[in-house]
Amino acid sequence: MRTFPIFVSFDGKPPLVVGGGELAAIKTRLLLKRAATVDVAADTLGAALAKLAEAGLVTQIAPQPGIDQVRGRPLVIAAAEDNEEDSRVSAIARALGVPVNVPDRPELCTFVLPAIVDRGEVTVAIGTSAAAPVLAQRLRAWLERELHPRLDALAKLAGEFRGRVADKVPSGAPRRKFWEAVFEGAAAEAMLEGDEPKARALIDEAIEKSAGAHQPQGRVLLVGAGPGDPELLTMKAVRALKAADVVFYDRLVGDGVLDHARREAELIAVGKAKGAHSVPQEEINALLIVRAKAGQTVVRLKGGDPFIFGRGGEEIEALRAAGIAVEIIPGITAGIAASASLQIPLTHRDVSHTVTFVSGHEAGGKEPSFEHLDLKALAGGKNTLLVYMGVTTAAVIARKLLEAGFRPDLPVMAVENATRDDERRVLTNIAALAARPESLGLKSPAVLIFGEVAGLPAAGVVEDILALEEVKRVYA
Repeated sequence: MRTFPIFVSFDGKPPLVVGGGELAAIKTRLLLKRAATVDVAADTLGAALAKLAEAGLVTQIAPQPGIDQVRGRPLVIAAAEDNEEDSRVSAIARALGVPVNVPDRPELCTFVLPAIVDRGEVTVAIGTSAAAPVLAQRLRAWLERELHPRLDALAKLAGEFRGRVADKVPSGAPRRKFWEAVFEGAAAEAMLEGDEPKARALIDEAIEKSAGAHQPQGRVLLVGAGPGDPELLTMKAVRALKAADVVFYDRLVGDGVLDHARREAELIAVGKAKGAHSVPQEEINALLIVRAKAGQTVVRLKGGDPFIFGRGGEEIEALRAAGIAVEIIPGITAGIAASASLQIPLTHRDVSHTVTFVSGHEAGGKEPSFEHLDLKALAGGKNTLLVYMGVTTAAVIARKLLEAGFRPDLPVMAVENATRDDERRVLTNIAALAARPESLGLKSPAVLIFGEVAGLPAAGVVEDILALEEVKRVYA
């Protein structure tokens, strides 16, 4: 984002438009959506601006405004359609620190005009940093269809009640939750349907119920953040982040996911890595309980899915024991994401009838024993074994599978950082993995896919380790 969106007040000196033609008229009409009047600097006014002047909405001032005419303006639009004059006005405004816009001259602008969806008190401004104005217009058209035409009335009604709510409902989370309940509930619905008396009565009732009420206990949402790509978040996960007072997030949560959190939310990293637990699990459990008992909405944001090697089970047990309300919001787990990115199915009626998810290490970082698995049965064919957290134990895993009867030439696909910009895919087989695990050159987080499906044609770039080694041997 190269420009920062703000809303400008026109309560003081009127904005200034330089130019008297049609382009200046278009910009003036836009400013008049919020400004009581606009000053226009021009020799003569075109028909459109002259009509606005007759209505008292435009005040014509002398052309070629100088420092005194520009100083103190909330903003200036130079639309004289004369390069020299527009450049001169832009230079004056920039020297004075007055925001200035010159249509189709981004190098002379300090702000850009957004595409606007106008619902009175509710205004949506859409900008593309002047890179794609037609895209902004398309987004505006979509929002015009989606946003209720009576949002202005709802916002004004809420404004009337703000003082009473501030007097009666404690500030912070209780007040925010009060307004969330209003806007998501029957009061807002009644107002949008045009039944203002009912809406007022419902808000009155809600205020009385909230006045002097004890701080309600909060809740915890265990939210799956997916494999890293923020576009793979569920809509429910995004809503949870928008409602959170505090977010405890893992190391594996991808960049961009936290951007969906409410701006005022407290973000606390509690990430864990093999052999380096920055915050012990017991302490995480305690933090969740303390914050929820303080009345906060707590999001525990976990990479992938909370219930697939995410310790979600331990956390939900602790929360239930403390009497805390819990909600689980699933996420796309890394194995599924890797499969989708490769466009390789984990099950396929010709080569794989089952898929088994396993961890590449046991509690305390120990090497996997797989005592709970019948590896010999899985070695019989038409199975896919998907291993999480197996980068450092890949050779051990491969040797155990060979001992159980897995074919030495069975394909293995390793995927590092599935769905992220730095995703990497490496193809090998069990025998090579057992003998030369370092050849993969992988880093966590990564998943290993063992099975015939790993040898199916994949989308995108795949590094074939065995083929690369053969090329090195031939040309050595």
